[in-house]
Amino acid sequence: MPKLMFANSTSRVMAARPDDVPDDAKDSYRFLANRMLWSMNDGDIAILPGRVSDAWLSYVADLLGLASPPTVLSLRDHPGDGWYPGARPELAEVLRGLMSGGDSAADPWRLESYIHDRDIAGWERLLGIGAEESVRFAQGTAELVNSKSVFRSMATAFGIPVPEGRVVDRGPELVDGVSELLARTGAVIVKQDVNAGGDGNILLTTVEGGKEAGAHYVVHLTATDRATVTSALRPFGLTEVPDLPAGASPARNVIEVYHESVRELSADMSVPRVGAPTLMSYSDLRMAETWKGSVYPPQNLTPRLHAHLGAYMQQVAIAAQQLGYHGPMNIDAIVTASGELLFNEFNGRVGGTTGIDTIGRRLLGQDYLDHHVLASRIAVPAPGSAILTKALKEQGLLFTPGSDHGVIIYNDTTEETGTVEYVVVGRGWEETSQREEQLGRVLNEL
Repeated sequence: MPKLMFANSTSRVMAARPDDVPDDAKDSYRFLANRMLWSMNDGDIAILPGRVSDAWLSYVADLLGLASPPTVLSLRDHPGDGWYPGARPELAEVLRGLMSGGDSAADPWRLESYIHDRDIAGWERLLGIGAEESVRFAQGTAELVNSKSVFRSMATAFGIPVPEGRVVDRGPELVDGVSELLARTGAVIVKQDVNAGGDGNILLTTVEGGKEAGAHYVVHLTATDRATVTSALRPFGLTEVPDLPAGASPARNVIEVYHESVRELSADMSVPRVGAPTLMSYSDLRMAETWKGSVYPPQNLTPRLHAHLGAYMQQVAIAAQQLGYHGPMNIDAIVTASGELLFNEFNGRVGGTTGIDTIGRRLLGQDYLDHHVLASRIAVPAPGSAILTKALKEQGLLFTPGSDHGVIIYNDTTEETGTVEYVVVGRGWEETSQREEQLGRVLNEL
């Protein structure tokens, strides 16, 4: 069954407004789409928001054992705006032409996406793929399970532990809430209700030198009174009720007590239409301001935390399923200094770790977490795939088909950013960490 893959990582539902995405994060949304190419098979078609290098595309195809590089289209080559099918008539005609070959009755097309939003439901209707899916996701189902306010409401109802906090509108409600929590706890994080990852998160803290993981902006305060908080938040446009057109709703925010974490955890779940959700992979998150990579599986997780993590993540996925969602889901949590497990958010879409789970299963086997440790890192300065693969091969570090250790170039955006994303594969944490150190030395010499 051939696949039509809309890698719509720049979907309009990834943020409440385009202006809510920080300028230094906007380009990265486009690059997220490239990771989905690791799920391609012969005969599939992918639509990306940007372009990928021919060298990296050939590298991916070779490692996956494809007969030839997959067919990849870019929105840049087709007039229109966004992912709404009505705004892309030329792209629709191109796709119809590409899909017309073969026996569609015997081997029907299926559609996959980064996030199954209303635009993707529109493509399903237009192209005659997945009529039942189109009806379900045309109702905004995916938008529900990418909302931090929906997550907090659901978590409270189902007894899933979350940081103390509340959902607020910008203006007096937000300022008063931050001031109250800050006076009691010393650190509060302000999150946009709808925004990918930690982009746009603002940490307000009276603590100097503390950990700042998960925050895009950090503001240090010497007082917690309302006037001080108002002054700190005014540059972010959060202190006044927005003047909106008639009928428009303001974007909400979530405010939470900020906990310094001793570790950050994530899980990828597969949520079926019916039946029990499945844990696909889980990992330690490598955090700076925001996510910078992962280690699969989490290392040295205590039995108690392991049990609680699995139970609560299953409960989150079941709750999302009861809302009508099915598809990929990633769920994030932290472990506090006191050992408390707290959940931050869910995302009903492909996540930063989803593609790495795909790599593990396709190249190492369905049970790869039982016998391997994978370590990833993003935004690593490096030359392009052609130069990097040659250097890694010379040093005996390159992962090759049939191998069970080495370095995989997970994403190559060197033509635009000068950076790559990598995955280091080893038979245990010691081997993986050693190979990652070797990789660092190679990169320093290039």
